[in-house]
Amino acid sequence: MDELVVSQAFNLLMLQCVTYCYNVGVYDKAKVATFVELHQITKEQYKDLTGDDYVEASQTTPQN
Repeated sequence: MDELVVSQAFNLLMLQCVTYCYNVGVYDKAKVATFVELHQITKEQYKDLTGDDYVEASQTTPQN
């Protein structure tokens, strides 16, 4: 299989799993954000799912 096709199939599968878990209350927005950080769903998919813009963790963590 072509690597791009496999990558797109994986992304779709992850999105379906994350969407289901978010919709039934297993995942909250913070958990969904971890899938963006792991490059398993996109920032755009996060926004479509949660209704909020994705904010990178480094932008929300206080700097010491």
